[in-house]
Formats: sequence, C-alpha cells, structure tokens
Amino acid sequence: MADRSTRLFRIHATLAVVVIVTMVLVLYRAAHPVSGLAPPDHNLQAASTQPVIRKGRRLEHITLASTDFGNIGIFVSMPDPLPARRLPVVIVLGGLGTGENNIRYIDNAGDNIIIGYDWPIPVRFPQGLAFLEQAPTLYSQVMVIPEQVASAIAWVAAQPWADEKHISVLGYSLGALAAPSAENLAERDGHPIGWTILAYGGAPFGDLLAANPHMQPEWLRVILAPVIDFLFRSLQPTANLPQLSSHFLVLEGRDDALVPAGARARLRDAVPGSKDVIVFNGDHMGVGAGQMELLGQIIRTSRAWLLQNGAVNP
Repeated sequence: MADRSTRLFRIHATLAVVVIVTMVLVLYRAAHPVSGLAPPDHNLQAASTQPVIRKGRRLEHITLASTDFGNIGIFVSMPDPLPARRLPVVIVLGGLGTGENNIRYIDNAGDNIIIGYDWPIPVRFPQGLAFLEQAPTLYSQVMVIPEQVASAIAWVAAQPWADEKHISVLGYSLGALAAPSAENLAERDGHPIGWTILAYGGAPFGDLLAANPHMQPEWLRVILAPVIDFLFRSLQPTANLPQLSSHFLVLEGRDDALVPAGARARLRDAVPGSKDVIVFNGDHMGVGAGQMELLGQIIRTSRAWLLQNGAVNP
C-alpha cells in the first residue's frame, strides 16, 4: 500500500511540475512574442585558436562573440596553402555537438572552405524531470540558434577567402531542423544560400518529440509535443522553407525510427520548387556501430550533388 501511495505521489508531483513548467514557458513566450526572428549580428568580435595544419588543411576554432546571441562557435577547415582566390563555403549543421566533430568525417575537401557549427544546446537532451527543470534554459538556447547561424554566415561572407555567391548549408539530422530558419534569416540579411541539403529531418517539432523513443517517459512526450510546437513556431521548418530560394537535396532513411514517415513527408513537401530526393535503406543516420557505411554513402552523395550543381570545387 505504501509503495502504491509513493508511486501515486511521484506521478502527481511529476504532473504538477509538467503543468508548472508548461505554464511558465507559455507565459514567457506570450510576454516575449516572436513575430519574426531577430536580425543577424554584424558586430561580432572574433577570436581564434592556434591553427593546426593537418593533411593539407588549415584547421582552427573561431569564437564569434555576440552581444545579443552569446558566443558563436565555428570550426573552420581550409586548404593549406590557401589559394589566391575566393573559395566556395560549405556550412555543416550536423548532429554531433561541436563544429569539429560535425566536419570530422568529411575528407577530400578540395579547394573549399568547410565550416562546422557548435550547437549551444546539448545534443542529447536531459530526460524526465531533468528535462522539465532545464526547459527554460533549453528554450533560450534553442531560440538563438537561427540568429547565431545567420550571424556566422554574415561574418564568413565578409572574409577575403569566401566566395559569397557560393555558400551551401548542409543540415544533417538536428541540422535539418535548424537550417530553414537560419537560411531564412541569412537571405533576408542579403546572403542567399545557393544550395541546401536537408538530411534525415522532419516536421513539425512536436511530432518528432512525440515519436522519439529516447525521450522518456512516453506520456511526457505526448503532453509536451503541442507545447513545443507553440513555443517554437517561428523556427518550424515548414514555416521557413517556402520563403527560401536555394536549390535543395532531401535525404531520408526508409526505416528511420526517429523521424516518422508523416514528418518526413511534411518537411519534403514544404521544400519550395523542384527538389532532388534520395531515400537510403536503413535507420537514422549516425556515427555509432554499424552506421559508418551509411554515413559514408551520405557524404559521397552530398559531395556528388554539390559538384554536379556547381556549388563546390572538386
């Protein structure tokens, strides 16, 4: 009897926390309406680490300090020596946390600038009550992602080594969710993105949360899904994609356990104009055991598409 009472107390306490956190976030959102995303920051202060030369590439981490959006971390890989001309820029929004990790598996980069973005959020979200306790902080971190990426694009486009007419954005997994809103901001700021790859993404956010087996408990996902859609409506891929002018490649997993078929279709259908779509066999992309062969196929396909469409140098 005592065990049952304890379980009921925990359930009621958890539900109370859910209600309280949801109300706090909704009230915060109502008090800070986002009719549109904030313009990029053009007054960034850049600080870089000591460059490392490895396999014909110059590698360095650059922190772009923004008064409004915090520190923006990017990891830059460029040819060494650097050719005396402007080079195409490929910005990678991956799912591996740091910019360095997000471009680690890209080899044979050629005469191109490859840039990986540091996520300001944990790639693996906390679970259960920990998620609820950290929700306000996570909300603030997520909301600055488009502004951070667009600010970084503006900074990169102004560099003497960057060909601003050849900027591509590659959104893989988590990156496929963030790329549309970031590109929308960048294009409004006068920096059109020529080519975009959206790999293993879906929409809306609430459907992805509700279907994610790694977020426990399940009932919490179901309760929070509509709240997530409300709070992050200005970031939704489906709200931003129709406004973009890029050329698109959409990559999907036929048996993706993290992105339901309906969510994949909604993202794909929101991509404007004609688009190339390739469906790979297997589950969601990653770098774990048994996933490296698929990752290699995705990288080779991405490179071939960019080359075929004139986005990058060989």
